[in-house]
Amino acid sequence: MLDRDLVVNRSYAANIVGGFCLSYLVGLVLLVSLVYSAGIWMVLANSRFLDFLIRVGVIQYHDKGSGWVEGVADSTFYYQSQLPIDWLLILVAAGIFLLFWGIKAVQFHGVARHYGIGGTMGDHGRAYLYGLGINRLFPFRIGEVATVAVLSGQGAPENRASAAVFASELFTLFEIAIFAFIGLLLMGWTPWLSQVFWSLVILSVLYLWMRNSGPNVISHPAREWRKRARSTIRTFTKKPGILVRLSILSVIAFGLEDIAAYVIANAFLIGVDFSVLLMGIVGSYMARLIPLSPGGVGQFEWGFAAALYLGGVGLPEAATIAILDNLIRYVVGTFTLGSILLWYGVETDLRSVFSVFTRSRGSVAQL
Repeated sequence: MLDRDLVVNRSYAANIVGGFCLSYLVGLVLLVSLVYSAGIWMVLANSRFLDFLIRVGVIQYHDKGSGWVEGVADSTFYYQSQLPIDWLLILVAAGIFLLFWGIKAVQFHGVARHYGIGGTMGDHGRAYLYGLGINRLFPFRIGEVATVAVLSGQGAPENRASAAVFASELFTLFEIAIFAFIGLLLMGWTPWLSQVFWSLVILSVLYLWMRNSGPNVISHPAREWRKRARSTIRTFTKKPGILVRLSILSVIAFGLEDIAAYVIANAFLIGVDFSVLLMGIVGSYMARLIPLSPGGVGQFEWGFAAALYLGGVGLPEAATIAILDNLIRYVVGTFTLGSILLWYGVETDLRSVFSVFTRSRGSVAQL
């Protein structure tokens, strides 16, 4: 019996490794397909990355220069790449992202306290931000396992830690719903539906594809998920004061994300209406609710760009905003994760997190 379990677990671990490799490939393919669809030269020019490639000798712009690629497709692309970047606005956007994650960490502290999990705001914030960072680097929501592992290492019962993480997910859904409703009020049914359409398509396809797959992110049937969600909501409605405070934090945090995207667009001199941009953020979150790729990379950008494009923004500009927004988010988020690990540390390690993740998925596969 032990030999059989060992073979099953090893086989399942191998499947997980294969699933991880596939997820990275999917993320890369989605990003490349978005850039290709929007126009490679236009995206390079809008993001000013074209100027960088010319300077480092990848693209040869004139006879005195050097490069592997000879010439630029059109001189207008070069001139676009020479437009200034407002680096002060980039720093402002980075600060907004830090503030956003700080507010979400405070919210998670409130959720953890609601479930009777002891510890300081710093303890719970480290657990939340560590899991968030791991989620950006690895697929299948492994970051949520990481957060539970940190809370467990701090002395929290695993079931309460898991409940806190699940409740945090529900607050994210609440944020999407609230701002989708705000977008509906601002623009009306027809443009609203067009902007969220492709994000909903992406979400639906991923759900249908992954619900019966091996190492998937849908670890519970839809009926069980709804039952758990109703139970979680009931526990918060019994303490309306806590629910209101945590909901306000959700609204503030998501609003900051919209502002950050608006600031980034302006830093690169890309004009876009704020209400359209708001629906871009909503679309990006919808598209990566089931993150097939690490952090939903590719899904996030396609959902964001599709919403902006259907809201009237040119596809090259829409793709550029989406890519730049997630790029800056990743850079700041990776810096945050590194800072936590370097200066504070967490009550677990990556090997333990992967071990728990593999064991839990393996046990599900044998049922």
